[in-house]
Amino acid sequence: MEDREYRKVIEYVKNEIKQGRIQLEDKLPAERIMAEELDMSRGSVREALRTMENMGMLESRQGSGNYLTGNLNKVFAESIGMMLLLKRISHSEVNSLRRAIETEAYALAVRNISHSQIEQLKAMLEVMRTAEIDEMILKDKEFHYQMIIASENHLIISIMESLEEIYTDSVEYMLKNASDEMKHKLFLSHEKMLDSMLRKDESAGKRAVNEHYDIIEFWYDKE
Repeated sequence: MEDREYRKVIEYVKNEIKQGRIQLEDKLPAERIMAEELDMSRGSVREALRTMENMGMLESRQGSGNYLTGNLNKVFAESIGMMLLLKRISHSEVNSLRRAIETEAYALAVRNISHSQIEQLKAMLEVMRTAEIDEMILKDKEFHYQMIIASENHLIISIMESLEEIYTDSVEYMLKNASDEMKHKLFLSHEKMLDSMLRKDESAGKRAVNEHYDIIEFWYDKE
């Protein structure tokens, strides 16, 4: 399939969205209709839609058709994973990216976080205080995700979700092999993040986020 034909299908879908005829989770027009409107063969349309599905734009449902999903963070996550496998980037560099994004997310969360989200963070931290390793890993993930959600920035949320699986695997390995002292330091950094959130102290909270990532960075440097 020529790139020009693929672009025609992309532009067709984009125009349908702009015109308000397609929204997220809506079914796309049938391949036959698109082929007729674009003066393309159904095979070329099908191949273009398959490419769009691989990119996370669409989801093909057996016997039903193609649906607009906009799951583009799937492609980003797979690209990052492949770059790690090929050693084009390191886990330390992924950590640096997360640090930068989460620092900004924290600043936004200080302004936007709700009372119920604060209570959830308190509950997570309380469980982490005495949790066994598997539960600690789970609550650590939930704690950070709750702060990201509280930022109310959809781009930040999407990027962090894309990095989540890769990052979770490396942090899980780290926590399972870390000393009790290191685990305690990580817990204290979470405690400082929450305390700063309660006091609406953005600067102190950012320092706590950086302290958390410094501990992880120290681990990567040792490995």
